[in-house]
Amino acid sequence: MSIGLGSGHGEGEGGDAIAVLVAAAYPATRAGLMALLGGDPRIRPLRPQSPPGGPDPAPDVVVADLSGGYDRTAEELAEAYPAVPQVLLGADPAIQGPGLAGGPVAYLPPDADGPALVAAVWAVRAGLVVIDPEVAGVARVHGHVPVPASGGAPGESLTARELEVLALVAEGLPNKAIARELGISEHTAKFHVGSLLGKLGAGSRTEAVTLATRRGVLAI
Repeated sequence: MSIGLGSGHGEGEGGDAIAVLVAAAYPATRAGLMALLGGDPRIRPLRPQSPPGGPDPAPDVVVADLSGGYDRTAEELAEAYPAVPQVLLGADPAIQGPGLAGGPVAYLPPDADGPALVAAVWAVRAGLVVIDPEVAGVARVHGHVPVPASGGAPGESLTARELEVLALVAEGLPNKAIARELGISEHTAKFHVGSLLGKLGAGSRTEAVTLATRRGVLAI
């Protein structure tokens, strides 16, 4: 499915309205999300249309429902608009999206109501990270919620995906090879490498491997 920006309900509500691209696996789901967002006249919902990275201006926020198998296109959206905050519904913070340390992002359950969705959009627009208690509870049960590096043991904040990337970094693989091994884009691989460097407090890939080994995060 090609993605980009197209007019949707709420367009023309005023010059101060923020543009929110809404992506979902099914048109009915997308229409429902657009209707919920359209309840706030300051939000202008947009539907995907043209190819990503095309001539259309970037949205202010991306809302993507990942509960219906939309993960691949959500990754394409992140690549097309890498600096745009995301609101993800039905996603796992450990393996989908930027995680809790990758910039403004909101993780909501797939059945989030209108007020929660609107509040999340404005929160990420303001540069905040939001995780719904329901999502946090489910993720903790499965051992997925990454803990900030400032709390807990060193390396505890690395997600399952970042640990996979770290192991490949330790093998000396460049971002392109890491992307090929994990079946992700090179941009996403680069993002994960940068994230794990930040969490480990490393200034280089070599230092990251050294620190991770010393801390027992990476097996020798």
